[in-house]
Amino acid sequence: MKKLVKLIIVLVLVMVSGCTTQKKEENARVIDTSMFLYKVSNQEGNYSYLFGTCHPGRYPIKSLDKTTEKVLDESDSIYLECDMKPSPKETEEITKYNTYNSIRDLGLEDKYENLMKQYKSLKGKPGYALYNVFVINSLINSDPEVLNKANISKFSAIDKYIYEYAQKKKNFKEVEGIEFQMKLITELSGDYSETILDNLANKEMVIKSAKEDLDAYYSGNTQYYEDEQNLLLNQLEQLNDSDKEKYEKYWNILAYNRNIHMKDTLADSIHNNKHDFIGVGCKHLYGKKGIIQLLKDDGYLVECMK
Repeated sequence: MKKLVKLIIVLVLVMVSGCTTQKKEENARVIDTSMFLYKVSNQEGNYSYLFGTCHPGRYPIKSLDKTTEKVLDESDSIYLECDMKPSPKETEEITKYNTYNSIRDLGLEDKYENLMKQYKSLKGKPGYALYNVFVINSLINSDPEVLNKANISKFSAIDKYIYEYAQKKKNFKEVEGIEFQMKLITELSGDYSETILDNLANKEMVIKSAKEDLDAYYSGNTQYYEDEQNLLLNQLEQLNDSDKEKYEKYWNILAYNRNIHMKDTLADSIHNNKHDFIGVGCKHLYGKKGIIQLLKDDGYLVECMK
């Protein structure tokens, strides 16, 4: 059970740790992401591209590899999960969603007080209990110790680089949108806040999980994500009926249902004879219920560009 819960919480850590800002830094490097880039074709030869992004950053980015840069340049539209510069109205709505199912409303302030003792990003800020658990999670992922030990950069997210690339080309589109994501995590926060807070209290696990995920991404280890997602699904099947229903619902809302929507977005692009670039969190791509397998099940040819 502990391993299952760890994997489920890791899925949240990567999803809501946010897209870091981008600024010019010394020692910027070319980041090879071609192993996370896939050409998806139908039987008529029409195609678009699927790309696995990584929401947290690590190294200053000079550019991505030549293959990915070429695909970005040639794409009709560049999709990411949501717009990274929401309008003032959207920002106002986000603020409202952040307070729904708050720590205080759910009577979990004692657990939050425990987190305040462990994370500098929360210390002395009891007012944050007015926000939901996913806001707390994001703040924890900005904690200095977490950033340092997991080797996370606050200034160099890959999807932020791609977003700015799309803004320059004026061809950016959203797969989901920020309001959709806010509604989703608000729904989850009602039933799963206590479990998430308990897991965030294991600071060593939080750091270890974040570091393992980024190590895998920046070393191009796609098999890590394949194995992780399949292990999660296999362990779900081994739970008793009550636990299985609880955690399967969680995983379906956070991952599987979104995988289907993301797959359909890419399929619509191909059907409309567009050559689009669709970038989503890399964990959505892999495993028995990941986007790649869903596309293959629908008869598409999926080829890695590495």
